[in-house]
Amino acid sequence: MIAPTQIMKPKNWQDFEKLCKLLWGEIWNCSDSIKQHGRQGQAQHGVDIYAYVEKYVGYCGIQCKGKDDYTNAQLTEVEIDNEIDKAKTFSPKLKRFIFATTANKDAVIERYIRQKDMECIGQGLFHVDVFSWEDIVDLLERERTDRKSTRLNSSHHDISYA
Repeated sequence: MIAPTQIMKPKNWQDFEKLCKLLWGEIWNCSDSIKQHGRQGQAQHGVDIYAYVEKYVGYCGIQCKGKDDYTNAQLTEVEIDNEIDKAKTFSPKLKRFIFATTANKDAVIERYIRQKDMECIGQGLFHVDVFSWEDIVDLLERERTDRKSTRLNSSHHDISYA
């Protein structure tokens, strides 16, 4: 059995946003064009990070929610609704809207996000998803493994003897 990867949560929201920008830049294959949206204090329309993603043929946005690990703080349905309402005003229209959070996995919130996803799709809007800290660690591990595998495969040379 392989031990789960242990990665410490970022100490502040700025580091968490940077981590999300780097991670989704790799996942979406847009590391050169993914951006943090505006600056602190500006209206961001619910979007902290955005990029045009070829795979989805449109813009995708991420709302980063750092949560205090000591109090076991979680996303709330009210927070989700408020951020989705703001994201509806992002221009151009989003194809995907992701909540990335340092909060631990929560089945109640995951169910609520699935319901909001179906609701938004039904309204002709964007897909909605959530990635808790455990999900983010899994993505980080996958990216690390994929990169290692790619390096190994690209450095493999066929040797022929004449």
